[in-house]
Amino acid sequence: MLTDLQKRKLTKLFSMYDSDYTGVLVKKDFEIMFKKLSTFRNWSKRSPRCILLEDKLMRKWQGLDKKADTHDNDEISIGEWLAYYDEVLADSQTCSEIVAELIELVFDVFDKDEDGKIGQTEWGQLLAAFNESPVYASTIFPTLDADQDGWLTKTEIRDLFNRFCTGDDADDPANQMFGPY
Repeated sequence: MLTDLQKRKLTKLFSMYDSDYTGVLVKKDFEIMFKKLSTFRNWSKRSPRCILLEDKLMRKWQGLDKKADTHDNDEISIGEWLAYYDEVLADSQTCSEIVAELIELVFDVFDKDEDGKIGQTEWGQLLAAFNESPVYASTIFPTLDADQDGWLTKTEIRDLFNRFCTGDDADDPANQMFGPY
């Protein structure tokens, strides 16, 4: 069962996916996200990377629609989202798969120089693309970068995101990884 803190953080995550700000997730949110991310990277609609990005986002939507849309109305409410994440977090294999998919998406889009690291500027770009103000990057990023090397690797982001979703320590810096919740 999700704690109150987890519900608040997962509600924040929900709002980041709600690209059209309607309070429910629909296919259009993922289409808008695709357009924002492909435009950000200036990828041609026919480029292999753009096609792959669209495929990943549409598969993400289809998976959510299939598993979280318990009302079978092609939209996911916050209640359905939280119930879905309650199940996901209870299954470590499913949780690991979802986190891995998210990390691959983040690095595909925001690691422009493909060095396997995300810096503060790139983190701000990620926040902006997912409906959050990039101004938070300058205060959030240093707390996320535990080794203070100026970068987050896939392993570090995986750990942070796992702590964001599963943690119940209000003082954990991972709670702030996407800004205030």
